[in-house]
Amino acid sequence: MELPLATRSNACHFRFMKKMIAAFAVILFLAFPLGAKAAPLSADDKKALAQIEAYFNGITTLQARFLQVANTGATAQGILSLKRPGLMRFEYDAPSPILLVSDGTWLVFQDNELKQTTHVPLGSTPLSVLVEDPVDFKTDLEVLDVARNPGVIRLLMRMRDDPEAGMVQMVFSDSPLALRQWTITDAQGVEVKVALLETRRGMTFKDDLFKPRDFEGDTFVDK
Repeated sequence: MELPLATRSNACHFRFMKKMIAAFAVILFLAFPLGAKAAPLSADDKKALAQIEAYFNGITTLQARFLQVANTGATAQGILSLKRPGLMRFEYDAPSPILLVSDGTWLVFQDNELKQTTHVPLGSTPLSVLVEDPVDFKTDLEVLDVARNPGVIRLLMRMRDDPEAGMVQMVFSDSPLALRQWTITDAQGVEVKVALLETRRGMTFKDDLFKPRDFEGDTFVDK
């Protein structure tokens, strides 16, 4: 994955981060025009959403290996750790210097090689759904489509307050119900995809795991 350079502006840093934080899936992108309206949800769709909300709300801690793929062909791997409510950590394997953590208020992107830090409000990103308390699809995220295939449920969503920012598609196994992968596609068609592997739940994490490193000259970026 192409990493932000020290000479790039804060705006470029922010766009890059938006692509990073939206990512989950090794699946085909489901095209859906950005200006399209959400189709009415059926009774079965609403039932599936209620089950998925209950699944997220039932998670206290979770850890998984992740595989991230950009549409440039670049790949990265690492470990995702969650502690609900609010706490999240994406630690990328070497040689990537990237660390992404959430403290419940901010999603913090750090380049440990350049010692640069960028803060984005957690609630402005699709990943907030993983650590909200409670998870409720009627608030920040607008569900555009619920699709079912044997053993699989797919949700296509966008940020309700920023519909032009792009799309997120989450993919779940349905027996048992579990998040498996997701894809974020921005308005320019840039995709970042991630698959979750070796998922475990119920472990114990110290809150210090979810604190960013203390670099001088931190950069704060509001939405």
